[in-house]
Amino acid sequence: MDIKHIINRMKSAELWMHIFGYCAFIMVSLTIFLWGLNFYTHHGEGVEVPDVKGLTFDTAEDKLDDADLNVLVVDSDYIKGLAPGTVLEQTPKPGSIVKSGRTIYLTVNAANAPTRALPDLADNSSIRQAQVKLRAMGFKLGPVEPIDGEKDWVYAIKYNGKKVFAGDRVPTDATLVLVVGTGLYGGENDSIQYRIDDVGDYSDALNEDDLNEEDL
Repeated sequence: MDIKHIINRMKSAELWMHIFGYCAFIMVSLTIFLWGLNFYTHHGEGVEVPDVKGLTFDTAEDKLDDADLNVLVVDSDYIKGLAPGTVLEQTPKPGSIVKSGRTIYLTVNAANAPTRALPDLADNSSIRQAQVKLRAMGFKLGPVEPIDGEKDWVYAIKYNGKKVFAGDRVPTDATLVLVVGTGLYGGENDSIQYRIDDVGDYSDALNEDDLNEEDL
């Protein structure tokens, strides 16, 4: 095909009609695509996220539904004295501008305190070690319950007046009582109580008494 023939074809009305047709098709297709994308993403449309913190879940759900927003509970925490289901946190934050239909994620108050397994402390640690470990786990400690035994040694742990053991699951808001040795032996019914530090002296005293009895 020579150059003259190519030039003649470029002057053809039919060729230019095809070119204009393709251009028009591309323009119309692009316009429809952009309009559809704009409609799908709600371009320029925004909703202010209402503040639902402190509300019960049902009330919060209704409020978010009225704002054309979805809701999903993703986590829970426990605050004693607060009604179960109360909204503690929300994401996105109140006042944020989001698209309608956006999901708002909530953290709500659990009905019961979470539980934790007790560590192996009874007859295995001093009072100071037990106190540090239990408080670090979130437990509260009540007044110590004294018992005859090695001074400051933890002999048992009680919850609601009953002994609990290593591995038992106890609510994290529980108040635990440590049963701790006083360093005294003998109890209230004996006429004399002896400190553990005085055991050696007491033994010597017994030997002297035995000798005195033999002399008699």
